[in-house]
Amino acid sequence: MGNRYRHTLLTTVAVISALWLAPGTGQGAISVSQSIDRTEMAFEDTADFQVVVSWSGPAHAYRFEKAFRLQSDRLKVARFSSSVRSTGAGPDEITTKIFEYRLAPVLSGVATIEPLVIQYVAWPDSLVGELVTDPLTVAVAEPVPAELRQEGGISGGWIALVAVLVIGAGVGLYAVFKPKVAGEVVKSPAVSFLEELELVRKDSGMDLKKFQTGLYRCLEGYLRARYGIDLSGRPASAAATELEKVEPSDSVRGTLSDWLTRAEREKFSPLAAAPGEVPRLEAEVRSFFEKLK
Repeated sequence: MGNRYRHTLLTTVAVISALWLAPGTGQGAISVSQSIDRTEMAFEDTADFQVVVSWSGPAHAYRFEKAFRLQSDRLKVARFSSSVRSTGAGPDEITTKIFEYRLAPVLSGVATIEPLVIQYVAWPDSLVGELVTDPLTVAVAEPVPAELRQEGGISGGWIALVAVLVIGAGVGLYAVFKPKVAGEVVKSPAVSFLEELELVRKDSGMDLKKFQTGLYRCLEGYLRARYGIDLSGRPASAAATELEKVEPSDSVRGTLSDWLTRAEREKFSPLAAAPGEVPRLEAEVRSFFEKLK
C-alpha cells in the first residue's frame, strides 16, 4: 500500500462528554475530537494520530493531571508531543490543547486504536470530569521482504537480478526478430578439394614442382575426407592398396593413385617442366573432380 495511501483522509470524531458551566467562572463546554491521516498503511510506514481538546476560557481553566496513554493491539507510539494555544480574550477566549502521536506498526492486519479516556479537573472548583474518544481502525499491510528493502529502494541483488532479466529478455527478442541467417552449408569432399586446388594454382603460378607439392596435399585431404584414408608418413603407393578396399570404380582408383604417385615424384624432380604443364594438369584435375561433386 505504501505512499499511495498518503491521502489527507481525516477521521474526526468529536465527543462532548460534558456540557457544563461553573457558576461565576465564565467557563463553557469542553469537547474532544480525534483524527488520523490514513486508514490503510504499509508495514514500513507510520500514521499521524491527533487528539484535540477544546474549551471556552483560558488555558488554566482545566488541568489534565494524568498522562494520555494510547493503547493499540498492532500499533506502537513512536513519537508523542502536545501543545496548547488560545485565541480571543475575555468571554470570547477559546483554548485548544493538541496531543499528537506518531504510530508505527508492530503487526500486520487490522489495527484498532482503543478509546482514549481523558480525565480533567476544572478550576477553581476542582470538579473532575472525563472525555472519551471513539475507537479507530487502520489496515496494516504485510511487511516487505528484507531483500527488497534498501533504505526505501530495491537492494543491489534485486537490481542485478532485474538487470539480468531485462538483458535476457532483450537477447531473446533479438534472437526471435533478427534477420534469419542461412544455415551453414556442408561442403562435399570434392567441392572442398576444388576450392583448395584454386588456391594452389594461384599460389604456384607456372612452377610445376610447387604446384605438385600443393596438389599432393590436396589429394591427401580428399582421401581423408572422402574415404578416411590417412597417408601421413606413408608413400603414395599405399593409396592404391587402401582405395581397393573402399572405392568400387577402377578408373577413380587408378586416376587418384596416378596423380599421387606423379605428384610425389615431380615435387622433388630436378627436371624442368614443359611449358604450360601447370595449367594443363590443373584443368585435367579440375575436370575430373567437377564430375565427382
